[in-house]
Amino acid sequence: MIKSFFRRNKLFLLNLTSASGLLASSDLFVQIFYEKKKVLDNKRLLAALATGAVMGIEGHIWYAFLDQFIVQRTWSNVFKKVFLDQTIGAPFYTLTYIVGTSVLEGRTSSRELIGDIQTNFLPLYLVDCFIFAPIQIINFKYIPPLYRVPFLSLISFIFDAFISAYKHQHQEIHVHDNLK
Repeated sequence: MIKSFFRRNKLFLLNLTSASGLLASSDLFVQIFYEKKKVLDNKRLLAALATGAVMGIEGHIWYAFLDQFIVQRTWSNVFKKVFLDQTIGAPFYTLTYIVGTSVLEGRTSSRELIGDIQTNFLPLYLVDCFIFAPIQIINFKYIPPLYRVPFLSLISFIFDAFISAYKHQHQEIHVHDNLK
């Protein structure tokens, strides 16, 4: 029964664990090597893990939809998928990351959430488009559907480290400004 469950849900579980594990790993990397924290922020790490899980589920659903909607791997279809991914998927992922990590880190007031979105959305979305448009061309043309989310999660490690450092650096500035 357990083997049957894993066999039926292998793609879902792979997408969920790769996205959550690599988002949490990149935040851990940022805390240790960039911020040089002596004591890890476990709440922030768990927020990255949980948000990554949600993003893995989103990726699982989104890429399954794109593969059903646009089937053949022609260059024309690859560019259609990249366009849809960058105009629909990327803004959604960016908002999920900002809101998910903010809420799970305890920043739950509408003022804090709106501030986090206003401060972080546009820069993170633009960097996402710059980095992931070319990567998605490779992903949609050459990577089998089973490995799309893990491939992106692996590539995303560096991007996720950047967004973690960027968001938390600006969050600290925002917190200090609010205390004045």
